[in-house]
Amino acid sequence: MACDIGRRTFVLGVVAAASAIGTAATAQPILTKAAGVAELGQSAKALCLLGASWVLVDEDGTTHPTTGLEGANVLDVAADARGVLAVGSRPAPPFTEATVWQSADGAAWHEVMRLTGTNTEFTGVGFGPGTAMALGSGLTEERAPMRTIAARRLPSGWTEIPVTGLEQTAEHAITTLSGNRSGWVAAAITQDGTTLYRSPDGSAWSTVDRGQLEDTAVQGILLEGNGGIRWVANAIGGSAAITGTVGAGRQPVAVPENAHVVGAVWTRRGPLSYWLVDGRLVTAGI
Repeated sequence: MACDIGRRTFVLGVVAAASAIGTAATAQPILTKAAGVAELGQSAKALCLLGASWVLVDEDGTTHPTTGLEGANVLDVAADARGVLAVGSRPAPPFTEATVWQSADGAAWHEVMRLTGTNTEFTGVGFGPGTAMALGSGLTEERAPMRTIAARRLPSGWTEIPVTGLEQTAEHAITTLSGNRSGWVAAAITQDGTTLYRSPDGSAWSTVDRGQLEDTAVQGILLEGNGGIRWVANAIGGSAAITGTVGAGRQPVAVPENAHVVGAVWTRRGPLSYWLVDGRLVTAGI
């Protein structure tokens, strides 16, 4: 079980190598965790943990403080024209409670949903056909996933919804979620690789054709206008940085070999992947 939890921690919260702390002075601050990346306004920004504080990080490494996320465990972010969403959990000893936060600008956050009295966490958030939704897991006392949880934003607010086709076991954890006008795509990791799932409505899910990706821990999905699904990941064996399109193979990403994937985002320059390397963010086209 400890091995499974370690692998899951690697995927759901990218942690910088401890050896990076205390090295020679650098122009950029040391980031200890990255929750995800989203397009905010005219540029992409990553939400990262700097010490005990969550900050927004520009592509050039400039950091901006945030409020409203103090003490939170944030695991994914997403944005559209109306603002930004983040998901994760709040501590509620001895458990954690799945939480959704909202922000107009990525800097000032407020809580919009929490599953109080539960041992849960949300691990993926996205915008899809006319709404936003979050996916995550109900957890055992050992913090292994045992069931899928889902929530959707309605005009009246956020509410839990039932899902089918995403049944979980202790070795099956959702890592990321993406959507467009046609529906949703989610990634779930096992000890052997990643399986991609799709849904037209966020409730009924089925596996993506050719969406079994061996030896991959997918942490970013980009949906293309022609129906293609592009992904970024670390290899489970050896942690190599890789990217690919479903049905069209995979290739390495031009980042240092110790890079840990944060996510991917569409930018004005095209699709861009984000990686955490020795406590700093690096980017690469995919």
